[in-house]
Amino acid sequence: MMSLSDVQLSILKLLKDCRYASTRQLADLYFAESSSPRTATRRANLATKALFEAGYITHLKRRIGGRRAGSGSYVWSITKTGLKHLRLNDPQIQVRFRNRYEPTSHHLEHTLGITQVYVELRKLERVRKIELETFSFEPASHRSFAKFTQNVMLKPDAYAKLVVGNKEEFIFFLELDKDTESLNRIVNQCKKYIQYFNTGIEQRETGIFPQVVWVVPDRKRQVAIENRIQEELNSYWTLFEVITLEEFPDFVIGDSDE
Repeated sequence: MMSLSDVQLSILKLLKDCRYASTRQLADLYFAESSSPRTATRRANLATKALFEAGYITHLKRRIGGRRAGSGSYVWSITKTGLKHLRLNDPQIQVRFRNRYEPTSHHLEHTLGITQVYVELRKLERVRKIELETFSFEPASHRSFAKFTQNVMLKPDAYAKLVVGNKEEFIFFLELDKDTESLNRIVNQCKKYIQYFNTGIEQRETGIFPQVVWVVPDRKRQVAIENRIQEELNSYWTLFEVITLEEFPDFVIGDSDE
């Protein structure tokens, strides 16, 4: 069995949790101290090549940006062999058979978008703007609660807990929007958060209900969602924040200044 470096082990653990990550995202996460972005990508390629040849990870046939995008365009996922390796140190990891299929473009873009939010948070942590205590991808981010006689499953795209500026704790649920869902569906998801808020479960466990942060592709979508939330959710609209991915780093850091 292949002996893994700390970085290679970290890559395996990340892929177990996030499902998909591009070479460029791995370069940003684990090789940012390199002399140049090209060097970082080359080092990420060497790390993934060894994991791939050992059978621990695999890549999609589709590349981000196509073949012309170069060696940083691969999208990686963990294999059953990779999960077995992780299970040597963590028996709680479940090794399940995963059908090997190419995800739809929408599903892949959405999943990589969530991974990118994690990358952005790690970048902020690297420059000591925040301390990222917890980041849970699906399904670890899910919450179950009772509504009348049935159980309801709330499925945030991610959950994060961090300390901003060494003083203020910031906790949020992440919802990544790619402008592919109707505004009605967005509002219905918000209403499910309100139902969960009213159970008091999260507040009893952490003392506070996480902010629900919608990350959207552009300003037009941002305004549309903000207006619908304020129109239909009454005073509950303050539970929600709608931002673009470009605004995300400043939003996280700026939370400590308000």
